Amino acid sequence: MGENHLTYFKIENFKRFDSFEMENLGQFNLLVGDNNVGKTSVLEGLCFHPDGDTCLANLFQTLLFRKLFFVDKKKVLANLNDENLWKFILKNIDKTLQVNNGYGDEQEIINWEIVEHQTLTESDWNAINKKGYRNDGVSIFKKGVRISSEYAEKDKKYYPFSYNFYPFSRTTNEEIEMNWGYMPFIPTNLGYDFDLLDFYYKKINADKDLRKEFDSNLKTFIPKLEETRTQKMLNDIDFICVSLEDDNGLYPITRFGDGVVKLVRVLLEILMAKGKRLMIDEIETGIHFSRLKEFWKTVITLCKKYDVQLFATTHSLECQKYFVYALAELGEEDRKNARNISLLENKEGNIESVIFDYEQFEFALEIGANTRGGER
Repeated sequence: MGENHLTYFKIENFKRFDSFEMENLGQFNLLVGDNNVGKTSVLEGLCFHPDGDTCLANLFQTLLFRKLFFVDKKKVLANLNDENLWKFILKNIDKTLQVNNGYGDEQEIINWEIVEHQTLTESDWNAINKKGYRNDGVSIFKKGVRISSEYAEKDKKYYPFSYNFYPFSRTTNEEIEMNWGYMPFIPTNLGYDFDLLDFYYKKINADKDLRKEFDSNLKTFIPKLEETRTQKMLNDIDFICVSLEDDNGLYPITRFGDGVVKLVRVLLEILMAKGKRLMIDEIETGIHFSRLKEFWKTVITLCKKYDVQLFATTHSLECQKYFVYALAELGEEDRKNARNISLLENKEGNIESVIFDYEQFEFALEIGANTRGGER
């Protein structure tokens, strides 16, 4: 486990959660549970960041990726005045959304709250002016979103980590640029897109060793692969392509099916998320069950090598089983850092987590215990 890896996570007033927490997290975490239990919401919550700009960008990118929020990227902030948006994001619009990230004995607390314009301080207004917003009183601003965060050492004294304020503007057509940085979140059914080409150029193209590693891992799905490289294809657009042994052609990776595209995306995004955490929704989607063990071995090995903490969801019992089978063939340290996290709904309708380490999870599968969540 790296020092940047979470050991504890708690989120309050987000989506369907009044309060949800996970303890004793590992480096490789597989989340399971029934439909609508909140697995994807947990991944979205894990994208929250102590930097206000990054936090807001990540929130909107998860909505845009999942096609839950349709808006021009340049007009995202202008839509903050839509109360229906916040009714979708917050369990209770009158309460604070809070995320508590634990790193061993240290804690990072991120707060989002809806504030009235009367509560804004002079520094709030100055922050608004620096962002380029108009400041002519109540006629423009009704409410705002305050993003603040704190950081705690062992002595439990809290220190401000970052602070940002974003007003709800009544000018719904106002175009405001956001800093759309890389967000380590892979939603379900995200196939080939031109972000993969960008990742390939950034991480693979100019590095001979990484290119060899990438090609070697891709061979598990394309055994006759000779090498990958970029090539202009339809409409003279660059594409990630492969050449094959005993074949003079060059073929786009999309020719080889959803499983290959999924593997390419996961390989590249692990490199992009180096030293951070990576969230993958329904990780088994597109992967045939016969390939799942090798897929898991590759993912776990690379996450360990590049210090990536993995949080993935699945609906599949087969995916859970091959997670265990892959770990059985890897090292003891990998098994020590693996967790199966079942999300269960209790009688009061609240969601709880039940966490299995490798040995507990292996035993539960052997005796046929329910490890996929449901009702508690």
